[in-house]
Amino acid sequence: MRLGLYILASIILMTAVGVFVYTINPNDFSYDIMGLHIPPFPIAVWVVIPMFILMLASLVHMMFYGTKNFFKFKKWEKDSENLNNALYWSVLNEPKPHKFNLPKLRETASILQVSNIKVKGTVDGVSEKLQSALNIINQLDKGECVDFREKKLANVLSKENPLVIKNNINCLKKDETFIEKVLQTKEKYSDVVVEKALKQFAKTTTFTKAKQYSEIFNRESFLILINRVTREDDLGLTLAILDEFIVNLNNELKCSDFLLIANVTKKQLPPDENLKLFKEYNEKYVKAQIAYLYLLFDYEMIDKAGEYLEEHDANEFIRFRALYDLKKEHNKYKITDLINIKHICDDS
Repeated sequence: MRLGLYILASIILMTAVGVFVYTINPNDFSYDIMGLHIPPFPIAVWVVIPMFILMLASLVHMMFYGTKNFFKFKKWEKDSENLNNALYWSVLNEPKPHKFNLPKLRETASILQVSNIKVKGTVDGVSEKLQSALNIINQLDKGECVDFREKKLANVLSKENPLVIKNNINCLKKDETFIEKVLQTKEKYSDVVVEKALKQFAKTTTFTKAKQYSEIFNRESFLILINRVTREDDLGLTLAILDEFIVNLNNELKCSDFLLIANVTKKQLPPDENLKLFKEYNEKYVKAQIAYLYLLFDYEMIDKAGEYLEEHDANEFIRFRALYDLKKEHNKYKITDLINIKHICDDS
């Protein structure tokens, strides 16, 4: 019952009882207690006084428990809001700590601060805030590029958040300008996103443009780029640019990669220049030795190949030594007739 209505009903009841008693007995009544004389009042007043005291006591009782329930309700309301926020951040794969006041809720809901929620299917009847998170996930699943800045999440979600990674990959597919934005500010993006951006960049760019990102290029993206070089289109590849990439990727490149590079430069350089280049690489990089030896045989520089083999231990370059012996006896054989280039190197 509402407090005002209770007071009004009590007053009406007390008035009705007082009037009824007064009509029956309008006389006064006085009372002495512990030597204290109470002046005479109508009997109707004496009847109403206990009712009035009971009303006051009831009011105090209701106000006390009403206040208690009010604060308990506020706790529920606050915990409900915290639960909604905890669910929101868990759905967005960015769980955050939340404080719950009610012990029972704290025992169960606290797990949300270390949990990610994956939603399957559609959900109805959720809060507006939760619905906004579900809408973002739905957009990402459709391959859309979501503007987290517009949704005030850009500075909140971490770069390693799976949803952020998925969104950035979507953006790479939708917006070509975003690819270079990632490469220019790679510290703001996950390594997965940077690697994806590099691969896509390598599929369309030239060596002239790629040069400015040579320090962040990895082996896989470099191979994608150099495999696109043809006799008709060198993609702006020069020896200076090639050398810059090789210096930066030296620790990643394998023997087979130097063989690939040798076959690419064969299309662009005269034999003398290509041999000179790989002689330099042979001296700088151990993994380029087989590529240099391969070019010597491929260009039919058999004497130089023999000299090179003599400079190394007998247990090195076994296949080439067998080929060298065979070439001395049968000049008609080419290296490609006897050795599969894919199996020359042991990159394991």
